[in-house]
Amino acid sequence: MKIFNITFNHRKLYFFGLILTVISLPLSKFAVSVSMIFLACNWMLESDFKRKWQKLKTSTSILIFIGFFLVHLLWLINTEDFQYGFKDISNKAKLLIFPIIIGTSGKLSLYQVKTILIWFTLAVLSSTIISTLILVQIIDYPIENIRDISPFISHIRLSLLINISIFSLGYIIVSMKLKVSRFEVGAYLTVLVWFILFLYLLRSLTGIVIFLILLFFVLTFMSFKIKELVPKLFLQILLIAIFILIVSFFIHSISKFYSKEVVDFENLEGFTVNGNVYKHFLERDQIENGNYVWLYVCEKELEKEWNKISKITFLDEDKKGQKIQHTLLRYLTSKGFRKDSVGISKLSSQDIRNIENGMANYIYEKKYALYPVIYDIIWQIDVYKKGLNPAGNSITLRIELAKNGMDIIRNNFWFGVGTGDVKKAINDQFEINKSRLPQKYRLRAHNLYITFFLSFGLVGSILIWFCIFYPVFKLRGFRSFLFTIFFMIALLSFVNEDTLETHIGITFFSYFYSLFLFGININDKNEVEYEQKS
Repeated sequence: MKIFNITFNHRKLYFFGLILTVISLPLSKFAVSVSMIFLACNWMLESDFKRKWQKLKTSTSILIFIGFFLVHLLWLINTEDFQYGFKDISNKAKLLIFPIIIGTSGKLSLYQVKTILIWFTLAVLSSTIISTLILVQIIDYPIENIRDISPFISHIRLSLLINISIFSLGYIIVSMKLKVSRFEVGAYLTVLVWFILFLYLLRSLTGIVIFLILLFFVLTFMSFKIKELVPKLFLQILLIAIFILIVSFFIHSISKFYSKEVVDFENLEGFTVNGNVYKHFLERDQIENGNYVWLYVCEKELEKEWNKISKITFLDEDKKGQKIQHTLLRYLTSKGFRKDSVGISKLSSQDIRNIENGMANYIYEKKYALYPVIYDIIWQIDVYKKGLNPAGNSITLRIELAKNGMDIIRNNFWFGVGTGDVKKAINDQFEINKSRLPQKYRLRAHNLYITFFLSFGLVGSILIWFCIFYPVFKLRGFRSFLFTIFFMIALLSFVNEDTLETHIGITFFSYFYSLFLFGININDKNEVEYEQKS
């Protein structure tokens, strides 16, 4: 096409737009929007609408996937809050852009896909490097915990992109159809190892669990493809051994958590060395490292001695916004100290800083150890079962949100609450349940399977999942490694996140779904042929 005597190569502009989108995903929400507008404008200026319309009409897979958006439109019938409903519809409309543009454009070669994935990896690498510089405070950026080091997008969304990069690089390295030099292999392996290390550094439980599941899946699949008996058995036995070790570690961690100190509850000491009265809250059985938090508590001595050594007074909040007296109680207990003047005197300067920073157990000081992560998960579930408020704890908060969502489903089983009434239904259910969660924590279910069900009921949920899965089976998507890996990452993320409720999440899903399912032309025995009529 010519504009002002300038000839535009729309095919190259389309390819550039795809690259621009994946570069933007880990780095800039605004740039993602710009790249989508760029792709849409190029698609419009290319015209050739007759061919595109014909392609769209004959592609049942694309049309059915678009039905995902139409379900949201149809369920406006079951809606009272149209303001929220239209807001949600405008958000979901982004799902239409990539399947239509990619599905009606020319197929991409495997080498073009490789180029896109390399640019994507470089962008993800840039994001992880910036995050690391923030962590070591070379870049001045305010953070409260390790998850805040991702300045551009949610740390969970970043972990999903990292997983895409890890397994894409692995595919590029081992693919028989892609010839890569030794230098490339070395560079890709280096980046791949860094991404794995960064996942651990980021402490995104979602990202780590997804990585481990996918790694186990890929290695298991590979083991059945090996023809030689010895290496085949070796890999399978190794996988079984690793699985047993992981399970054993979790069992040991749980057992260690619940190994409690031996206490003679009938003969508890009543006074401190200074003659002040101890309080023993026997009805509270909260523990830290096996020690009881609410035994041997003398608030009078705690307040007096703590105020001598810290600028944050006993009645103030720590740097995480928690009551410092509670942080202090837990921290002293974790070290096996009594909650009195003697316990305070045993605190080191590092201990004092830890408490001021909101660290409630000294084991959390081991930033790179795995046990503190597992310990925190067990602790959250334990205190939740004992009736403590789940607010502020990611695991128990998600449990509470999921329970609230399930209550809504029970009352709106067949057709849900409608596209626009989700927020209202969630807030109303929290009131009905007399939830102790503060207003800022009264969120969606953080589980897309529950969110779909409470929104559209059984009938709408079946339609939604049909729209997502039909193209996959129709185009034999599971024969493609790249699509299978992406799809597993997405489905696993739905368990712990409302992935399709955010700008980056929607773009992530729609882009890679469309690219790997509608946009690739791969012709080898290991990959599906995508030029067939869909």
